[in-house]
Parts: sequence; structure tokens; C-alpha cells
Amino acid sequence: MAKYFTVEVIPTIAASTQVENSADDLLFDWTSFQVPRGPNKLISATVVMRGTNGSDQDTGKADLDLVFAKTIKGVAPGTLGTPNLTINAKPGVSNHIIGMTHIDASGDYGAAGFDHFSVGSTGSGAAGSLIPTCVLQGELSSGDNVGFDTLYLGGVAGNGAGSGGIDFGTGVLLDDDVDISGSNGTITTLDGTACDVAFAVGDIIHVNGTSTTDIILGEVISIDTNNIEFRHDGGTTDDPTGSYVVPADLAAWRIQNGAGAAGDLANNDELFNIHPIKIILSFER
Repeated sequence: MAKYFTVEVIPTIAASTQVENSADDLLFDWTSFQVPRGPNKLISATVVMRGTNGSDQDTGKADLDLVFAKTIKGVAPGTLGTPNLTINAKPGVSNHIIGMTHIDASGDYGAAGFDHFSVGSTGSGAAGSLIPTCVLQGELSSGDNVGFDTLYLGGVAGNGAGSGGIDFGTGVLLDDDVDISGSNGTITTLDGTACDVAFAVGDIIHVNGTSTTDIILGEVISIDTNNIEFRHDGGTTDDPTGSYVVPADLAAWRIQNGAGAAGDLANNDELFNIHPIKIILSFER
């Protein structure tokens, strides 16, 4: 009898690389995940993408290629390149690649009528989407635990991604300079896109602008149209990747934002969610 399981892969994408990923741009580099040891047949890949400036992704520009790899003699695959630039992996990376699949945005993303994000799947039957037929198997004993092996997933903007293709810009902007060192943990001086159509509780927010690059604001604990409150209670993170450490108190939150000695952010700096894409992989074994 066939057995089925799913794995969620949530890559981290720096704020500074999230906008205008055109054809063949690297969307995200290798992100590792664990699967049961042995061959596993990929039967579906569902992609959930946050939108652009409060709307869903442009269905004519958001094709996506998913590439799979494994370790060789315990060594992870080398980089696929620089995110937001044309993929330029070296030939050695090819030895690690074990499969790929493609999602065609023209027949998939937004087809379910979502207004603020997009959903696509290789198994949906929509025109242009390819149901994967590859069997993925990792290197023996490469997993973190007995009985599991490690695989890697990279994302590349597909050939259907035109100029200004996959774009996670939010349009949520600061409408004044902000001194983080004097903040109470809430950002209120925001304009542009409504915060609650761009972000959700649990999102990890970075700021990017002309004078700031990938500045950490923190994990969203509450949100409304024009206000975002960030956690500083030292508790367990709700970040789906588990990689963010919640500051212990307000003083620690002010320090961790990384905005420099004065903690200044500038008018029109833009806020980004560093995990704007989730890939749900369904397997049969």
C-alpha cells in the first residue's frame, strides 16, 4: 500500500532581493529539508506566494522553476548564484542536482481568486503546470536523525517571468523618519499599502531603503491597517522556520534591529516579510 507525506519548505529571502525577479533570476538559494531515507516520488508541489503591493502576483510574470539537489560525500551543493541576479552556478553544482519541476503562472497563480496572495500547484491540472514525475533520493546518512536524509530546494524565476516578474514588494512605507531607540515596539508612521493586506501575525519583518539594507524589525505580534506591533517578550518564535530569536525585552528589541547607533529609519523606507513564499511538497513512497 502506498504511503504519502508532505514537507513544507520556507526559504528566507532578504528584503533587498525581493523585487523584480525577472526570467532566470535566482529567487532563493538552496534551502534544506528532510525526507525519509530511500526513494520518494514527488507527486505535487504547491506554492503559496505573498503578493505585490497588496495584490496577488502578476499571473503573466511569475513562472517558477524548483530545482532539487543532494549532498555528495557529505558536502552540500555549492551556491546557485546571487539572489535577484541571473543564476550562475558553477559546473560542480550540476553533480548534486537530482530533479526539477516547473510551475506556469499563466494557468495557475491567482486562479482561486485570492486578492492579496497567490497559490499554484503542479498537481492542479491547470494549463501549463507540469505534474512532477521525478523520484528524489538523498545521500545515505545525510539527515539530522536516523532514518532521514537531507535534500535541497532552490527557486529560479522561470522563462515566463517577464521584466519586473516575481515581486514581493509590499508598498508599506514609513511616512516619517523613525528612531527605533525611542520606540515602544510599535511602528505607527506607515502609509501606502494597508499593513494587514501585506503582512500577518508571525511574519518576520525587515526594512529596506536608500540608506538602510535588510534592517531587522522583528516578529509581528499584532497588526491593523496602519500599525504593526513587534514581539519583545523572549518567548518561543512563531516564525515558521524557527530561525528568529525573540528579543528578551524592549531594550533588546531596540538593539537587535541593526539600524545603527541612533536606530534611525528613513521616510519612505519599505517593509518586507523575509519569508514571502511557502512550498508544500507532496510525496509517495
